[in-house]
Amino acid sequence: MKDEIIIRKINSMERSIQKVYTVYDDNPNELLDMIKQDSIVLNVHRACKAAIDLSIHIIAEYHLGVPQSYRDSFDILYEKGIINHSLKLKLKNMEEFRHVAVDDSKKINLNALKETVENDLKDLSLLGKEILKY
Repeated sequence: MKDEIIIRKINSMERSIQKVYTVYDDNPNELLDMIKQDSIVLNVHRACKAAIDLSIHIIAEYHLGVPQSYRDSFDILYEKGIINHSLKLKLKNMEEFRHVAVDDSKKINLNALKETVENDLKDLSLLGKEILKY
């Protein structure tokens, strides 16, 4: 599964993740700076959106089913053996965080954002690796 669209989506996801890490700079205090916080949230959103687009592309390209929602796309990848159960749950949680961040950035929980940056973004990278292995 190494077509051009897959590679572009993975590269887009990785660029957004790297931008988050650059702005965050291993310093949770950066989340208190509204400009940096906005940049981090925007790039987390972009990375999540690229992961969703990648998942939907794989499902459509290889006729794996019809997701009823973005989160459902991760269920399909799990059911088809492309990702494991743990990664499925993590990706669904990331999609939920993306949804909250987009709908109302004023309600962003800084602890949740910190957790996402420090622990969860690597799961998006893992998605790309698992798809390339498949």
